[in-house]
Amino acid sequence: MKKILGILAGIGGLILAPASTLAVGNYITLPEGFVTDCLAYVGNLFTDVSLLIILAIGLPLGFWVIRKVISLVRVR
Repeated sequence: MKKILGILAGIGGLILAPASTLAVGNYITLPEGFVTDCLAYVGNLFTDVSLLIILAIGLPLGFWVIRKVISLVRVR
């Protein structure tokens, strides 16, 4: 029971602790505009990958349509 109360008290202390004591910046320092610099390339990445996404969806769909058309035309 004492262990459970200790864990709950520790969690409560973390929740109520000021943000400066929980800062990771003491160990890992990041440049000022790190997040915006990293996210700036996301738009370019998706425009470059869009051709691959279209091919990945379009090729199987095209073969499926061709197979359906051939099965409609085929006489048995």
